[in-house]
Amino acid sequence: MTNTHNIQANPLPIGTLSIMPSAIQSMLEHLRINYPNEACGILLRDKHLRPHAFHIFEPIPNTDQHPQHRFHLDPSIYIPLLFRYPETQWERILVHSHPHTPATISLEDKLGWRDTQAIWAGWLVVSFQSGLDKPSFSYYTHF
Repeated sequence: MTNTHNIQANPLPIGTLSIMPSAIQSMLEHLRINYPNEACGILLRDKHLRPHAFHIFEPIPNTDQHPQHRFHLDPSIYIPLLFRYPETQWERILVHSHPHTPATISLEDKLGWRDTQAIWAGWLVVSFQSGLDKPSFSYYTHF
């Protein structure tokens, strides 16, 4: 079994992602509307389209009992999205917000990612620690 306390996750520069402005706008709107709770969703990129930019954001409700500190993807939304956007055609990045903490992946995030990493090309953490109008980002592709 992996010792999750020693899992290393180093963020890549957000500039390594190409995201269409409309997808960024949709993503930030969803994350801000759900503040002060953690919010989540999926950024999507059709692997066969040019330019290779993430161009769709699909929001997913957070159904965790403690949504200000954790997130749990609503399975009634999440599972159908995985079938609608199969990984053979779509690259998928899990997005979630940290309303009051830095945009660094937490131990709890690492545990969830370890269990679902085959589904995601990466994780994008968006922090509103400096305010809703000053989001910061960290992008992770592996530990």
